[in-house]
Amino acid sequence: MLEIKSLRAGYVPGVAAVRDVDLRVAAGEALALVGESGSGKSTIAKVLLGLLPGGSWVSGSVRLDDDELVGRGERDWQNLRGRQIGIVPQGAMGGLNPVRRIEAQFVEAVRLHTHASSTAARTRARELIKLVQLDPSVLGAHPHQLSGGMRQRIAIALALAGEPRLLVADEPTTGLDLITQERLLALLAELRTTQHLGMLVISHDLPGLLSVADRVAVMYGGRIVEQRPAEALRENCHHPYTHGLLAATASVEPDTTWAAIPGAAPPPGAEVQGCQFAARCPIAIPECEDAEPALNQHRDGEVACLRVGHAPVPEFPAVPRGHVTDALAAPVVQARGISITFRSRRREVQALCSVDLALRPGEILGVVGESGSGKSTLGRVLLGLLAPSKGTVIVGGVELTGLRGRRLRSAQRRIGFVHQDPYGSLHPAMPVFSLVDEPLKLGGVERTRRSNLVADALTAAGLPTDPDFLRRLPAALSGGQRQRVAIARALVADPIVLVADEATSMLDVSTRAGIASTLRRLAHDRGLAVLFVTHDLGEAMQSCDRVAVLREGVLVESGTPRSLAEQPEHVYTAALIDAGRQRAN
Repeated sequence: MLEIKSLRAGYVPGVAAVRDVDLRVAAGEALALVGESGSGKSTIAKVLLGLLPGGSWVSGSVRLDDDELVGRGERDWQNLRGRQIGIVPQGAMGGLNPVRRIEAQFVEAVRLHTHASSTAARTRARELIKLVQLDPSVLGAHPHQLSGGMRQRIAIALALAGEPRLLVADEPTTGLDLITQERLLALLAELRTTQHLGMLVISHDLPGLLSVADRVAVMYGGRIVEQRPAEALRENCHHPYTHGLLAATASVEPDTTWAAIPGAAPPPGAEVQGCQFAARCPIAIPECEDAEPALNQHRDGEVACLRVGHAPVPEFPAVPRGHVTDALAAPVVQARGISITFRSRRREVQALCSVDLALRPGEILGVVGESGSGKSTLGRVLLGLLAPSKGTVIVGGVELTGLRGRRLRSAQRRIGFVHQDPYGSLHPAMPVFSLVDEPLKLGGVERTRRSNLVADALTAAGLPTDPDFLRRLPAALSGGQRQRVAIARALVADPIVLVADEATSMLDVSTRAGIASTLRRLAHDRGLAVLFVTHDLGEAMQSCDRVAVLREGVLVESGTPRSLAEQPEHVYTAALIDAGRQRAN
């Protein structure tokens, strides 16, 4: 159905983001395309949808049955995009209109692609909603009234509105908890069969896709470096990078090693002689730098590695584990009976209900739960950005809940904050130095001291301090570098508490492991208390000293990772752990 041959594409003349890619997807087949940011995955998706920006270039062939997609003008895409090829965009909330009800968005999509009447479009909307296992009552809701999993199901249903032959799902499970991820992947697997869809699923989460895909293609440096059947990949992967992606995925089992791939991928256009992965590969030999290896047949798949079949299993650096903190140490943060009720004209929503927690110096406390569980609301309360309806918050001996104005701002300087989105949280026109320096400037710190404090914060966050790096704008940084700049910005005022709100959810698995290692080092070296808010239970189990589980605003359970894994007391905790174990198997 879909056949890609010798595909090359880029955003700048002469610089290839995708190089000599061959792929195929048959009707009713799911192909998983995995790799880190910058590997070329999303570029392929843009080629398939005709969405490359102006100035881009494409060569090679991309055929959907008898239709050649390369070289089409915008008008020629109107009968293909949405009708023949459906797209599930990354971030369901961003793909939905926030001010229109769900039904109106379905009616618009159905009429656009099929020219149906309004009545027929509304009927089709109900059929599509049932197809993705949602109640038709959601059609009357606005996107913000639905959970992340429900919004993602709606995005899938909208992608099916034109009855496409091929579905392209770009990071469909990003930002969702393990249970919701498993349900969505099961839904995609069911739709592939019942609708006889060809499916290209793009993700950096390799283990999560093994249950839904027929085949897996691993990309690195714009090329396919390994491709083989999904059922064989977990036990029989052969490229060191594929090993690294599997090792960099955090397990819910506390005794399982969580590893990080060191370094970063070379940017498109970088002059790298030999294997693109050699600088990060633990089993590289000098010959790996002589010439880039070809993609050759090996057993039941293809591998581009000089050492395939003749090398030991690569071992990557492990992320430091959590530890048992001193239970007698005075808490840096203490929350007692925190409740939050949001009210509108039509209803009340209990976002938090009588939550108690304590956070000690040098401790990393993970807060996990599904979308809408109250995790981010709790973080905002601890930051002093949201006053609780009931309860108190004490940070460093100062109660925040009664403070206002200058006194509140003074107390907030003792709390660092790392935002979820490293692409949206940094001002695009400010260089690195100014971004990290700004909190000091606003806090009235003398100019003569600020340069050294900025350098210290950047070093603590694992970043260089040379003049060239300090002058860079966020657009010139990788996602991991941007998040480390955000960490340096949060550290520069020497806080006693760091609140990291989904700080790794938009990053590659290898980058997540590196950020987790940095947070562990900061907690140990600085005695920094860290509240680590995440939807990823495996990440919390691997990197945190204690884990608190939120469910519909209620703290249902907390304990060490080992105690939760061995004997969970709440059914929801047990379900999260079971979902993680099923993924590992």
